[in-house]
Amino acid sequence: MENHYYLVATPESLIASHLRPFEFGNYLAVGTRKNLRSQSVYFEIDPSKVELPLDYVEEKLVPYENGEPKRSVYLSIYRVFESIPLDALKNLYLATDDGKVLEIHAAEYVAKTTKDIHLYQQYNPFSTMVASKLNPAEFIQHLTNGSTPVSVPKLFFVELQLNQLANDPTLPLNNLPYRNPAHLRECLIKLNETSERLTKTVLRVRQSELPYRTIEDGFFIGDSKSFLFYPFPSQKELESTYFSWWRSALVQHF
Repeated sequence: MENHYYLVATPESLIASHLRPFEFGNYLAVGTRKNLRSQSVYFEIDPSKVELPLDYVEEKLVPYENGEPKRSVYLSIYRVFESIPLDALKNLYLATDDGKVLEIHAAEYVAKTTKDIHLYQQYNPFSTMVASKLNPAEFIQHLTNGSTPVSVPKLFFVELQLNQLANDPTLPLNNLPYRNPAHLRECLIKLNETSERLTKTVLRVRQSELPYRTIEDGFFIGDSKSFLFYPFPSQKELESTYFSWWRSALVQHF
């Protein structure tokens, strides 16, 4: 059987598996008996560009006695993201809580100049939600350049929608399903009123699964030298090409 290697963000781990990316996402989301219900965000990685414990993989990643593929062998669960080079990352996958999987290819990022404030949900190395005056590329550089005590070697996050609030925090949220909207608005107003401050923490820890419908441009992962952008499909694409996944993403399953 073919070996696959995955960098998982929810929770952080490096996993070897016989499952292909879509099968692997379904397994992470619902398990083998369909008893689980959880989103999952993960990359497939190129094993030729990563140092792997191949002897351990050869020993542990073997089919079950009945011939079924081995679903997961954990290779690391600590500081995994910072150890995986960006050029080893292949496609990004988003699994809904009932096991539907969306594949996203990396693309060139063109910064938008129409926003005063951005909203970022970070996945690694922490799960803080942050409002920022910095665009995604600037935000990555700000936190990874090592010029301040508050820095990280690598950052993985998604940009979320603010709609009109990106330029005027006093306007209505309309269809944005964020918890405690009054607190979000207060954070945006404070950030907007302070010229020196570049970022403002909205939530210190992610409190629940991310509503995929709140994603703005897409996902970003980078360090002080470079970054990768994984664009979220447009509304038109979601309602046509990816309709099955999108329908699942809009429903909370129990």
